[in-house]
Amino acid sequence: MKKILFILVTLALISWAPPKANDFKTIFETSDGKQSASYYEGIAWWKNFSNAFGEVHMQEYGMTDAGFPLHTIVLSKDGQQLSEIKESRKTIILINNAIHPGEPDGVDASMLLFRDILLAKKQLLDSCILVCIPYYNIGGALNRNGYSRANQNGPEEYGFRGNAQNLDLNRDFVKCDSRNAESFAKLLQLIDPDVYIETHVSNGADYQYNITYLSTQPDKLGGAMGDHLRFKMIPSLNAKMRTKGNEMVPYVNHWGGPLKDTYATFYDSPRYSSGLTTLHNIFGFITETHMLKPFDIRVKATYDYLLSSIEYAHEQSTEIQRTRNSQKQAVAAADSFPIDWEVEPYDIIPLNFNGYEYGYKKSEVTGVERLYYDRNKPITKTIFYKHVMLATKHSGKPTAYILRRGFTEVEDRLRWNGVQMQELTQDSTIQVISSRILSYETKKEPYEKHYLHYNTTTVADTISWTFRKGDYLIPMGTNKDRFILETLDPEGPDSYFNWNFFDAILQQKEHYSAYVFEDRAAKLLEKDSGLKADFELMRQSKDSITPQEQLSWIYKNSPHYEKEYNRLPVFKVY
Repeated sequence: MKKILFILVTLALISWAPPKANDFKTIFETSDGKQSASYYEGIAWWKNFSNAFGEVHMQEYGMTDAGFPLHTIVLSKDGQQLSEIKESRKTIILINNAIHPGEPDGVDASMLLFRDILLAKKQLLDSCILVCIPYYNIGGALNRNGYSRANQNGPEEYGFRGNAQNLDLNRDFVKCDSRNAESFAKLLQLIDPDVYIETHVSNGADYQYNITYLSTQPDKLGGAMGDHLRFKMIPSLNAKMRTKGNEMVPYVNHWGGPLKDTYATFYDSPRYSSGLTTLHNIFGFITETHMLKPFDIRVKATYDYLLSSIEYAHEQSTEIQRTRNSQKQAVAAADSFPIDWEVEPYDIIPLNFNGYEYGYKKSEVTGVERLYYDRNKPITKTIFYKHVMLATKHSGKPTAYILRRGFTEVEDRLRWNGVQMQELTQDSTIQVISSRILSYETKKEPYEKHYLHYNTTTVADTISWTFRKGDYLIPMGTNKDRFILETLDPEGPDSYFNWNFFDAILQQKEHYSAYVFEDRAAKLLEKDSGLKADFELMRQSKDSITPQEQLSWIYKNSPHYEKEYNRLPVFKVY
């Protein structure tokens, strides 16, 4: 009897033995670093992993264009769900993988990292909660091949950059044309992460570094967060990566030839994730492993960066949260915000850049000179980095905006990003600042499903406008103010106007027939001496003017001219 009892106890202990790393080998490991987990393989691995550990919660959140749900993995000390972590008072880190599924390094690095943290570094969860999106661009992940990344060294197979709509999701964050971006925006509001990390593989020049980084641009982030990022967070991450044997430099934002002496910081407008996180007061980072390094080395570099970021968040958890809270209060209290930027050309810092000698040789294909890098000749040279951006345009913050009802694409995007809107309960005549579109240019070729406007200018005037019941009042004075202003001010480069969501106002709907309007125009001039005087001044100011132009001027300055034409349906209230 004792022997039977001993056997039963032994079997029970074996069955309840804690999981080990070998229990959760990844495709990356079993292929000796040559393969990346497919979407189905990865989701199956994460399900098994979450079932084995109480600290892991796998949850679907929203849909994607591919018809598959967006999966999230929450790793926390107490096994919390997405809806619970915002109130945890811990530092929340959101990791987003496979936005470009042909660049899958983060997919495999995240599996290894989450497993290793649970098995050997669980103390990091004392102050941090990790959230991972294992596959953001599911449509692209399912479009698997081994050829579309022509310049990339492995893995054997990978996904495709375009999603199910053939959108580049790394240009979709503010415009939200995809269901992926809609789900992402809602997730951002639900968990309000302190740090956001998105994993990529670079294109461009050849150099010795396995990984480079692109952060939320510190000057654009501004305030307490901008200072913390530039003077504390980035230096600490660089030091940690050097210790791990993966020294890095800022993303090499250089194209069209060899890197000779300078390169500049990247302008991350809100179409990019790190630009959107700026508007939501989140520290944002993009990792860029080097395309020509072997896949296993790139995965290790991504792993090291993710771990370094988590270590920093663990060490500085209180300060990160305090800095963000201070920034949110400053945003709510600000009276204006910058909405456009340019690189400061003269504020530069030297980098000891580890590259390769380059040269030119005759192409075996075209017969002309071509660039090549000689990896047998590593060099270290001084490269000057233009690290500062200057605001070139500011916009004043009103007490509130009013958005005319009917522009549902704008209404939806504001809601997805946490903007509170109040419907007017009755028709109301209110004195407002109204903006008309004065000029704009439009791209000649389609760009991510749009013909993007740019160089937009407006003219504003104070008017009394009768708003209808159901129009939306958008109060300001919250930590969403910067997002609201940068999307609703048409002169912002990634404004909703520039992304074509207000294009209906750019088309005149009513016109006139000259033979009918001639008589009415004469009566208008006869009855309105001021109009007539302005008309005569206009004619005198021009060397020549056609009859059609004269009638058009009278029409546009008469009550017959539609007041909605070129008038932005967004009004400022002071």
